Amino acid sequence: MSGTYIVIEGNDGTGKSTQAELLADYCRQQGREVIIVEEPGSDDPDKTTPIASYLRSLIKNGTLTRDPEINLALFSAARRELWQQKIAPALNRGAVVISARNYISTLVYQGYGEGIDTDHIVAITKLFTDERYTKPDFIIILTLDNESERKKRIAKRSQSIDTSDTFESRSSNFQKRIDAAYRTIASELPSSYVIECYDNGHCKTVEQINVEIQSIVKQL
Repeated sequence: MSGTYIVIEGNDGTGKSTQAELLADYCRQQGREVIIVEEPGSDDPDKTTPIASYLRSLIKNGTLTRDPEINLALFSAARRELWQQKIAPALNRGAVVISARNYISTLVYQGYGEGIDTDHIVAITKLFTDERYTKPDFIIILTLDNESERKKRIAKRSQSIDTSDTFESRSSNFQKRIDAAYRTIASELPSSYVIECYDNGHCKTVEQINVEIQSIVKQL
């Protein structure tokens, strides 16, 4: 696959979708074809497929109580659909694929957060996708060490949503485990870069974060 696979990761409220759009603009200015994908699906039909979006609606429905293994199964099914229908074809034709989340989210949430063995998650992911999927060219992890700011961003984004999100609404202790897990994974996976969205008592601007991301992928 001759394309470039870039993943933007991070806890809810860190601005992944916004940064994916800005990075896409930057890559297009370099003359590259770019597609954006959102896992496990998206409200934007250009960033998903109908099947992935349907699975996403189940995943995000906080009224449906599920075992963590069911969450893994739902995410893996959506992941296979997006890999086969969107990501792999784009990489094969040499495009830049920018994905808001990939299996790293499952390592963090279902592994470190819900207690599933991470080796099991990796094995299931490879079964549903392939080796290329698990090794993006760039993994950019956005962190936001300010829980009140994170909640504020999510509330602003979710004003029109009637049901609570399965993971967004969990306790502060759960969110802290998620943030810590992202940092741990970043230290273990190659091609991983951590960008602090909150630094020295202040939130960085969208533009400041975008510049940092550009400096990481400038060798495209």
